[in-house]
Amino acid sequence: MSAHHEIAIEKFGTAHSLTYRDRAIVPPGPGEVAIDVKYSGVNFADVQMRLGFYPDAPKKPFVPGYEVSGVVSEIGAGVTNVKKGDQVVAGTYFGGYASRVSIPATQVFPLPKNATLETGAALPVNYFTAQLALHDMARIREGDKVVIECATGGVGTLATQMARAAGAEVVGLTTSPHKKGFIEALGAKAYTLDEFYADSTLGGFDLIVNSSGGAHIQRQRKRLGLTGRMVCLGMSSGVKDGRRNFARIALAALRTPRISVLKLFDANTGIYALNALHVLRDPVWVERMTKSLVAVDKLDLKPHVGKVFAAKEAGAAHAFLETKQATGKVLLAW
Repeated sequence: MSAHHEIAIEKFGTAHSLTYRDRAIVPPGPGEVAIDVKYSGVNFADVQMRLGFYPDAPKKPFVPGYEVSGVVSEIGAGVTNVKKGDQVVAGTYFGGYASRVSIPATQVFPLPKNATLETGAALPVNYFTAQLALHDMARIREGDKVVIECATGGVGTLATQMARAAGAEVVGLTTSPHKKGFIEALGAKAYTLDEFYADSTLGGFDLIVNSSGGAHIQRQRKRLGLTGRMVCLGMSSGVKDGRRNFARIALAALRTPRISVLKLFDANTGIYALNALHVLRDPVWVERMTKSLVAVDKLDLKPHVGKVFAAKEAGAAHAFLETKQATGKVLLAW
């Protein structure tokens, strides 16, 4: 095989502006691992990149994608943590929408025992984000009252399982009434976002994991109890129907509260903001997160794969995710 395939963002636009193209194969360099990719994870950040609303994205054209699963096809000099033929999962930090990747060995992890290559591709971004939010930032404890916004998404599904495993009482939110049963099957109480806001008795929470950003931060943090914490993961409220809407993203940004420390003194609460990509650029944290992967098997965590699209149908995968049809993880299959 002299070439592999990849999906690139060559211009900003709708889901169907993604480009499927060939790329010459390059052997892995020293300290690198080449992986024949079986599945690539699709994340909401990829949608934001495609729309031109992701500040960390490389200059166009570039290949998005933060995570893959597959089989090691070659190793570079000095690599000892995996060998040719191993089944692995990996964090790619861009470039994951490809049938083959060559990345530093520090970003490659053996496939957890209880995972398949399919469910494994749903792990890196979602698990590390949930682990950082719940345990490293919020320091979740047994008996905590927790709200997981977008509890039916990839991060939310794992975060709900992990919070329940920690002994927390979990409320899961969704914008789609028909997804409430999915949340309840995870062991959480389910509410639509509108139901949650309408019920003033739902308060005193120790932790709220917010993913929509904008005005929702202010509305939800009023439901925190004393010493409660909110962890903000993104700003999905700035995107609607998969189109570039500068007014909407600007409005979401304007509605994101500028938190006053003096006001926090009055409320006795805390606000965190998490960009997992920035954390995982630090080799010390990569090693720390890698070691924490034992929890996947120990807690029998089950990533939920909502739908798998053929790689050539990446545009349809984006449309499926951004129009909120998905529950759990969306994957591309090579």
